[in-house]
Amino acid sequence: MYLHKLIRVALLGLTLGFATQGWSQLTSDSTTFDWRRGTFPKEKPDEIYQLKVSGFYRFFGTNLQMDAPYLIDPNSGAILDNRTLFIGDDSQLPNLLMNVYGRPSKNVSWGFDIFMFQFLEGNIGPTYTGQVSNANRPSVWDPLSGTRLGQSMGLNLGMNFYGSYQTTHGTFNVRLGGIHWFSMSDLTLAGFRGYNRFTLTERNPWDPIGNELGVRYEQMYRNGDVYQDLRWGERAVQGIILEGINLPDGWSFAGLFGKTELNGGFLSIPNSTYGGRLQKTYGENDFISFNTLNNTTWADSLNENIQGFNMHTLEWKSIYPNFIYQVEIGAGRYKSGVTDYPWGEAISAKVTATRNLLPIPIEIHYYRISPYVVNNNAIFWNTSLEDFQGINQSPTGGTGTQAANVLTPFSSSIVQIGQMTNNRTGLNLNTAVRLGKWNIGLGYGVSTEIEAFQNRITYSHFVNQLTRSRFWRWNFPNNVGPYGNYNKAYRDAYQVLEVTDDSLGIAVNPKKFTQMEVHAKYKTKIAHRNFYAFFLGRYYTAQPEFSILPVFSEDAYLRQYNSELEMFYELNKTFILNSYLGYERSIANYQTELNSETLRPVNQTGWGVGVGFDVSLSKNAGLFFRHRWFSFEDSSFPLDKFSGQESSLELKIFF
Repeated sequence: MYLHKLIRVALLGLTLGFATQGWSQLTSDSTTFDWRRGTFPKEKPDEIYQLKVSGFYRFFGTNLQMDAPYLIDPNSGAILDNRTLFIGDDSQLPNLLMNVYGRPSKNVSWGFDIFMFQFLEGNIGPTYTGQVSNANRPSVWDPLSGTRLGQSMGLNLGMNFYGSYQTTHGTFNVRLGGIHWFSMSDLTLAGFRGYNRFTLTERNPWDPIGNELGVRYEQMYRNGDVYQDLRWGERAVQGIILEGINLPDGWSFAGLFGKTELNGGFLSIPNSTYGGRLQKTYGENDFISFNTLNNTTWADSLNENIQGFNMHTLEWKSIYPNFIYQVEIGAGRYKSGVTDYPWGEAISAKVTATRNLLPIPIEIHYYRISPYVVNNNAIFWNTSLEDFQGINQSPTGGTGTQAANVLTPFSSSIVQIGQMTNNRTGLNLNTAVRLGKWNIGLGYGVSTEIEAFQNRITYSHFVNQLTRSRFWRWNFPNNVGPYGNYNKAYRDAYQVLEVTDDSLGIAVNPKKFTQMEVHAKYKTKIAHRNFYAFFLGRYYTAQPEFSILPVFSEDAYLRQYNSELEMFYELNKTFILNSYLGYERSIANYQTELNSETLRPVNQTGWGVGVGFDVSLSKNAGLFFRHRWFSFEDSSFPLDKFSGQESSLELKIFF
């Protein structure tokens, strides 16, 4: 024992010989600094609880070859080149994205992301971010000199702060800073989910890789849907979000203040969106809630001209053994500095009869949304109030970084089943049937406009939809195409059709719409390997009179028939062959605009044939190739005609 103490004293004296503190300081403060070992005695320093970096690299290139020039802008005379090689993605998603995530404590976290675009077209000159000449590129010996290739870098969703605090009264969450994905209800704040009736041949930029390639096709066959990322059905919110969950007696709340995609960007005038939800949960999954979303914009520098909207709803959901009820009823209005619009009603009611009651589940959806209710943050589009098209709700149209007609078409739109618009009331029926190896989803809808506001109809071309949208790269122009009747939207280019049965330019007939959709999915084995075949058919008509079935005659303003068949053959777990066949017809009657030369209305035919393959390179990396032959012709408007072929190659790596 004595020897042990003696050794400790000797070691202490040796330490003091190298320390900067004297004996008096050591006795008052036991922490010393040793140049060989740092702080002594050792203490655990403050540190970040957790730090993660993740993201993806995505190479995407398209090679387009047109059989003949196509006029893409009648004003400037710009035509689409016969050959176009584009490296990058015009969907505005970056080539490289890194997410940095830190957690200083168990209750607090922060995060930000860094994205990078690199556009190379082979010329030294300005394109999107400016090209870099070989002479100005940095060398490998001095990479920080010269003009760096990664100059187009920045924040994608901004810098975000998250906090979660558990108390005896509940859990309280806060989100601050950049863009957060959030939703409340269909009529206030939510993104359109639909019924997953879409093709898988064309990949989305955000599609995951997964451990096995065939999982995505198996999900679509078995469940009728596929895995989506966190943005699916959500809306972008920038500002502050405060939530309280697990409160006493089943209560919860959420509140937000900031900007949404409707009024985001770089507007110099004050504008903000605010709202929230107060919810009472009873039973296991039943609830009733009050939801509200409001927008205020001062359209002038004196802050006297206030514009915006208000939306207030009550929502109820209850689950019974045989039925599921979900009803949302509310009222909204648009505030304009030009016109005083009244309050209007908004109703969305769904009743689902489960398999316990019927052999197949059936969902009945009724909706009615007043023409004076506008809210582009919800899952209904504005088709009535033209002075709401601008992102800042300016009566003269959008002057911000992205106008609302970039996000959604304006005018009387032919929409997919489940997608709502204002100034419309309708009824939708949806079901799913299993017949042997077939899984079939069916949809039916009828709707009518409440008032005759517009003498225009907008519709999309689903066959070759993304190929057509890539004719106009990166920006979102309106009134383009050979006859100036196309508007570019996000991953789409929809067409505007003028209706002429008006009175001195004023629409007199509220339009009626009839829709039918079928999504048939089949799976079998060929040579002991999985084979999938998916058929997607959409059959829509718009007419002046109500019709239970689609109108297959010239009584309809517009008849549109789309049929798409895609097949996937899984040779093994790492290689899948795929093919595509699409055909569409769009036929208008003589109560719509006529060509001045042919004196005939729209009569369009389009088709597409494609092949490709998926290759799994590793657990988090995949290579996807697609090649498509396409053709489109309007026999009544001879300039609206194109054909060619397009190849796309995507390499995506998650880390």
